[in-house]
Amino acid sequence: MRKLFLAGALALAIAPVASASAAQAPSAEALAKKSCKAQKAELGTKVFKQTYNAKSVAKAVKACAGVAEDTATEELKNAAQECKAEREADADAFAGTYGANENGKNAYGKCVSSKAKAAVEEETDAVVTAAATCKTMKADDSATFESTYGAKKNAFGKCVSAQAKAQDDES
Repeated sequence: MRKLFLAGALALAIAPVASASAAQAPSAEALAKKSCKAQKAELGTKVFKQTYNAKSVAKAVKACAGVAEDTATEELKNAAQECKAEREADADAFAGTYGANENGKNAYGKCVSSKAKAAVEEETDAVVTAAATCKTMKADDSATFESTYGAKKNAFGKCVSAQAKAQDDES
């Protein structure tokens, strides 16, 4: 019985360490969920559903997650390449910039994580800004909005996509 109790206590002690190290390298799915949650909070339910042309919030979240996960996957790959190049250029400066965990390692993981999170946040902000622009365009001049993006249910989503792409091209 004592051995079982010690094994359980050890398992509980190891679990926080494992989850802490897992927090260093977010998955594309985790980044996507965070992005969709932020979009929904900033846009409001109605505009969020319009952006993803969905009848329910659950369907909008699912559509958002599909798009955001693809973006997050790409951003993680880009961040990994950038971090490798940065580490190869000057390993000491790289370790100094990104630090390390308790065992003196994981500067690379911290680099990838920080760059990917920043890129996904930037993409989230672009979608939120684009949706606000489209909402204003639709309210101010619905005739021009309809002639540009159409009058179907997916017109608002087309507008958001075009506006976000335009913002991405500018930066």
